[in-house]
Amino acid sequence: MAQMPYAFFYGGYMNPDALKALGTQPMDCETGHVEDLKLTVGPLANLEESEGSRAYGLLARLSHEDLNKLYGSDPAALQGIAYLPEAVLVHTENGQSLPALVYICAPLSGGVADATYVTKLVIAAEKIGLPADYVTHIRTFE
Repeated sequence: MAQMPYAFFYGGYMNPDALKALGTQPMDCETGHVEDLKLTVGPLANLEESEGSRAYGLLARLSHEDLNKLYGSDPAALQGIAYLPEAVLVHTENGQSLPALVYICAPLSGGVADATYVTKLVIAAEKIGLPADYVTHIRTFE
């Protein structure tokens, strides 16, 4: 039986429909947040350490094969940026705390977020029901 770890998505992959369109099969999808990390966008989404901050996104179970499709097999899809897995504790809206993988890259500097990409993040955040103030935060990257 293939293992299906939880993964936490905070950027372009936080829309379950986008994950399915890329040929993956996300399961057990729900919203959640991680503590002491903040969202940055420039040119792509990333998380950076920031005490007292909170990053929201989608928690989903995917196979290792699916995670490799997203992060390992086509670096051009991520503009050549290497995102590597790290372990986090995701707090779900129903009060659970679940261990998950999150893919983070080295801090991005100097890149400007593409307005179309930011709009895609806003749509995904609204679709999965992230808090309105967090959606407003995402819009600050336009």
